[in-house]
Amino acid sequence: MAICVMTGGSTGIGAATRKKLLDAGHEVFNIDYKGGDFDADLSTSEGCKNAIAEVFRRYPDGIDVMICNAGVGPTAPIPTIFSLNFFAAVEMAEGVRPLLKKKGGNCVVTSSNSITNMTVRMDLVDMVSNVMDMSRVMEYVEKIPKEYSASCYSSSKHALARWVRRVSPSWAVDGLRINAVAPGNTTTPMTQGMTEKQMEAALLIPIPTRYGRKEFLDAEEIANGIVFLSSPLASGINGVILFVDGGIDALLRSERF
Repeated sequence: MAICVMTGGSTGIGAATRKKLLDAGHEVFNIDYKGGDFDADLSTSEGCKNAIAEVFRRYPDGIDVMICNAGVGPTAPIPTIFSLNFFAAVEMAEGVRPLLKKKGGNCVVTSSNSITNMTVRMDLVDMVSNVMDMSRVMEYVEKIPKEYSASCYSSSKHALARWVRRVSPSWAVDGLRINAVAPGNTTTPMTQGMTEKQMEAALLIPIPTRYGRKEFLDAEEIANGIVFLSSPLASGINGVILFVDGGIDALLRSERF
């Protein structure tokens, strides 16, 4: 039985992942904004620090898995997009790293397949992932107009994927693995409220594994990828961004891998 700590495990992809881990007999400690085993606002440094302290209190002998899944979509306030999607994931992963080291564990973060699309702003990615200073970044992004929220979302997730790639060698030196899952459009509470027009726009490029059907991927399909990367079956995988998007990335970028 593994001890798994996760963020954002109350709904959507997180809930599906949590259920699969519990059904497999693992212990899961869910940190969420509400409805978790421990509630915390991870969009703030104080919330992350409180959550990390609670993990240390509960599991002083170490943990096996850290899953950083908490995040928001492009409709959220722009500062929250960066603070939760990027900084919270980094702070939680690095914060519990000493506990993972005790058991030779691993970390999986949830990115997005939007990290390769045209909305990504590399100037924002560079600012976030190179400066790595939340307070300074927040001063800047608070001034970004709301109409750029889609770019902010994809850029925050691109920065997170870049961070995973960058730190994976140093994690491996400590006997740890860190990987990311990049989901495509998925049926979750975040997407179930979409209008028919919004759905049509999202499916302008059909999902290959859903061709001929106007539907998104299931949360369980994304959860399968997360559970796999967190398991001993993925012991040779480190620093990988696993696209679980029904083949969209391969369709759009068939010459890149």
